[in-house]
This record gives sequence, C-alpha cells and structure tokens, in this order.
Amino acid sequence: MRDDFLAEADEHLVGIRQGLLQLEASVGKAQPDAKVVEGLFLEFHSFKGISAIVGLAPAEAVAHRTEDFLRLMREGKAQLSAKGLEVLMAAIQKLEQVVAAFRSGSPLPGYESLLADITAQCEHSSLTGPSPRSGPSDTDLLTRVEEARARGLQLWQYTFTPARELNASGITVTSVREQLSNTGEILKATPQVQGKGDLKFEFLIAARDAPNDLAGWEAKGVAIKPAELEASQSPAIQAETAESAEAEHSPFLAPSHIVRVDLKRLDDLMRITGEMVIHRSRLEAQLARLNGAAARVDLRGIQEASGGMARSLRELREAIMRVRLVTVAEIFARMPFVVRDLARQTQKKARLELAGQDTAVDKYLIERLKDPLLHLVRNAFSHGVESPEERAAASKPQEATIKLSASTIGDSVIIRVQDDGRGINPHAILQRAKTLGVELPQAVDNHSILQILCAPGFSTREDADRAAGRGMGMTVVNAIVRELGGNLTLDTEEGRGTQFTIRLPLTLAIAETLLVEAAGQKCAIPQSFVREILLASEDQLQIANGIEVIPYRQGVLPVVRMAKLFNLPGTPRSKMCLLVITSDRGSVGLLAEKVLGQREVVVNALRDPLIQVPGISGATELGDGKPVLILDGASLTSGSVRPAEPDISSSQMHQYAT
Repeated sequence: MRDDFLAEADEHLVGIRQGLLQLEASVGKAQPDAKVVEGLFLEFHSFKGISAIVGLAPAEAVAHRTEDFLRLMREGKAQLSAKGLEVLMAAIQKLEQVVAAFRSGSPLPGYESLLADITAQCEHSSLTGPSPRSGPSDTDLLTRVEEARARGLQLWQYTFTPARELNASGITVTSVREQLSNTGEILKATPQVQGKGDLKFEFLIAARDAPNDLAGWEAKGVAIKPAELEASQSPAIQAETAESAEAEHSPFLAPSHIVRVDLKRLDDLMRITGEMVIHRSRLEAQLARLNGAAARVDLRGIQEASGGMARSLRELREAIMRVRLVTVAEIFARMPFVVRDLARQTQKKARLELAGQDTAVDKYLIERLKDPLLHLVRNAFSHGVESPEERAAASKPQEATIKLSASTIGDSVIIRVQDDGRGINPHAILQRAKTLGVELPQAVDNHSILQILCAPGFSTREDADRAAGRGMGMTVVNAIVRELGGNLTLDTEEGRGTQFTIRLPLTLAIAETLLVEAAGQKCAIPQSFVREILLASEDQLQIANGIEVIPYRQGVLPVVRMAKLFNLPGTPRSKMCLLVITSDRGSVGLLAEKVLGQREVVVNALRDPLIQVPGISGATELGDGKPVLILDGASLTSGSVRPAEPDISSSQMHQYAT
C-alpha cells in the first residue's frame, strides 16, 4: 500500500495547503468560514486514517490533534487567532516532513513540541483539557532542567519498585516521594508499567549534592543513577533539535513519481493503440503484396496506411503527454507560506499574489522547478522587498507585493516572479563582482547583470541567512532551467522592482519543428516560435545603429543571419527565407536559405555544460543518424545570441525587438 498511500497523501497535503490559504481570511473573526473549516477537518481526518493504515504514527498523532482543534472551531468553541493559524501551518509542514522521510526511508522527525502547541490552542476553549497523548510535560521539563543546571544542581534518576514486603514495612510510593522531596527538587515523576503488569516509578531529582546513603535507598527498593539527559539522548531535546533543523529545509515533499490519471485519458490511449494495430495490419498487408514478382503494387494503399499510422502516432503522443501534465498549483500553493514565514522572522511586510495556477506542465518539470522557484521567491523577499520605513519614504505601500504567475504561449510555459521592491542597482552589482573576482561584462544591461548574478559564488550578502546569501542559489536556478531546455531572463528597474522570467517547453519529449538550412547546415526551430515565413531579398536589408533590419509591417525587424550566427561560410543569396521568430521578449527575423518542411522530432536536451551554448536548446536526429541542432527562439529574440558580424549589443537588439 506504500505507493497508494504516498499518492493519496500528496493530494490531501495539497488540499490542506489550499484550505489554509482560504482560512487566513478568518483570523480574528468570531466565527471562521464554516465551509473552509469543514473541508480542512475532512482533509486532516482522511490523512489521519491513511496514516494509521500504514502505521505512520507521527503523522497520525499530528493529524489527530489538529483535527481536535478544527473540531472546536467547527463547533464554535474556539476562535482562530494568528497564533492558531501559525500552528496549523506548522502542522502541515510537519506532515510533509514526515511523509518525505517515510518516502525516502529516513528517520522520522520529532513532533512532540508541535503537539504541545496544538494542545495549547485547544486548551483555550472550555471543552478540552490537556491531552494525555500530547507532550507539554516534555517541553516544560526541558525548561526546568536547564534552570536546574543553571543553578549548579545535579540530575539524578531514582527508580522505586514496589513490593509486598516493602508495603508491609510502610514503604510506599507516597513515603518515597516525601523523602525525595527533602533530598532535592522533583522535576518529573513517571509511573512505568512492567511486562507482567507490575509498576515501577521513576523520579527525576535535581539536587546540589550526590546521594550519600545508597545502601539505605536500596533497602527501600530504590535504585539510583545519574540522569542521562544530554541533547543526544533526551527524546524531548532530540525533538526540539530535529524540528529546528527541519525548519531550514525546503518546504516541499520529496520528489513523487506518481501521477493520478483520469480514466477517460486511459480510454483514449487504449482507443489510439487499437487504431495503430489496425493501421499496422494494413501496412503489413500492403508490404506482403510487394513480395509478388508479377504483382502490380497499388502505392495508394501503402500511402493511406502510412498516413493513418502517422495520425495515430500523433494522437498517441498527445494523449500520453496529457497523462503527464499536472497543474503548477502543486508547487504554487506552498509559496505563500514561505513568504509568511520570512515576514514573521523579519520586520518586512509582504504578500504573495498567485496567477495561472491552472497552467498544466509536465510532471517532471514540476518536480525540477520546486527548488528554483523557492529560491526566486526567497530572493525577491530578501533582496527586493524593502523595510516598511524605506517603502514609506519612497511613497510605496508598507506591504510589498510579490507576484508568482504562470501562463502558456504556444508550446512553452512562462513562469514569472515579480516584486515591486528596490530593484537591482547595476553599479553595486559591478562593484561587488569586482570585489569577488567575477569577470565583468563589456556592456551593462539586464542580460549582463543576470550573468553576474548567476556566476558561481556570487552573492550580494556578506553573511548568509535563511533566505539568501550563500552564493549558490542563482547559479543552481540557471543551471536547472538550462538543463530543462529553457532560459532565464531578468528585467529590473531601480526603485521600481525586479522580474525573473523562466521559459520552458511544456514537455521534454517531442516537438513540432520547422527544418531550415543555411550554408549546408540543417537546423530545427520549434514551430511555436515561428509567426510567419516570408521571402526576403538582399536589397531589402538595411543597417540601423549597427544592426541589420528589414521593413516589416509598419516598422522594422532586426535580422539574424543563420549562417553568420554560427560562423558558417557561405555566399549570400539574392532571395532568402525570412522566419519571423516571436516570443514574449519580442520578435526577430531569422534569415535562412531554405525551409525544408515541417517535422515532428524527439528533443534531446544538451545537459553537458561543455557543449551548452546560447541559441541552442537541444538536438535531434531525423533517421539518418546525423545530429540536427534545435534553435532556441527565446534566446534569439532576447538578444542573448549575437552574430559574429556585426557586433550587436543586447540593449540595441532589445530596443528593436520591442
């Protein structure tokens, strides 16, 4: 049942996250939103049940106690305070940590102090008292132990085992307790049940002097030994240490390789597979006729069978990709809690706005994008958002806004992380780069600033905190985005804000492309980037500010020659094909000698950093064993790819592209 549990647990955790976002509006109200509370109650109740089935006791205990708190709110016996919402957020984070540990086979995290916090919220109502299953005594014990040690007291464990002979002599747990109270301070008294139902009593004593009458205590059935309550051995302290360490980790679950599939989608796959079997049978029948020496072959039958097979393969590919698609809400829903935690730890005020959560992306992309998006959101808060005083002085609202959005353009998904903060000071970045020994660019623009930010080891912070300052984040973000066949761009204006844009293919497997040729070199470009194809002549090209342009509609279009782009030798032709390449960054014209036609290709990403170059998103082969490079339309339009001649600055390219 392990895989079924993990798949269902992920769904419940996503539902809980979304419910808590809706519940936030009920903080401080006399009666929280009943529908939201009811939904959360059912989610935690179901999570408790499936955790019990697989024997995941920590998750069951946390979900059970949280369910008690929600029940009180549902019955109107408890209000939702800001502290109560924080406890609920801590509960969902703890559940995710437990599930992640269960999935990876790691030790389960501690949860005792969280149970104490939830119990404290429950105790604010008149309905419930302290829960015997919670651990408030452990939390109190830690405090009392530390206070005793601070006063120079020693800790001793006294264990009393009752017996009939001792009881006949008047030695009972009550008399032992009275004597122990005269020996020192009783920090804890715990009854322990033995294997056959017998009892013993353990007392934790803080005393200034060591026990002096060991034989006398032994005659009373009391064993004495030093208390072993170091951090490495105390369960309570272990729980606190583990929980504080886990707070530094990513708020995401471990990667999940399970996707819930709608039954109708599987029906479509079965239907298409059946059609392919029929087409294959027809093709075999036609090929069998070719074996007859005197047979006259009707090629139309083979062509029809081949066409039918091609249609079915296309439908099969599209259906399989639909099976792999999931919405970005799976990772977006966690980001508001990240911003909330960072705001709680600092004096800054910020809120996160989400848009396009229904955008569907390949499951593999979702798993790989978790850490990059987490870092970009943290970066926006740490580096972009100013203090309330700074924002007031700049005539901005005290509460900053960070926007996280997703959308699709053609066969690509666009994810943006935008803030209305202080923006990026290019002179400060250059000065910092010079200090750290990072290579400085010749031109200062958004593209060159992004290159510096993504340089290994670069950081604008002297000291690291939980949000930023380690000099690794942007390097990793850029590397992951490029590995996924996408690109990362930056737009910033000092005093106005910053926006990072990630552009990625919707899928990583197959793409519709146009094959083009220049100077004997074939290349493919995704069809989603190509707006139209025109014929162009050499005399239409003009030079403006060192850039080749061509009249286009009521303006001009910057031109990139495919041959010069890759330093290929060749003689310009009088008539060439002009492919109008368009992305969210603008438009550019790609000059090629021939357009060879459309082709559906299998995309292989270039993962080796030694062969990754701007302008190339991947490679494929067309059945003849020869590699064909796939051009990156987003890089062409953003100006990050510059032809060798003439030397075009990205700022000029961006000027004409926009």
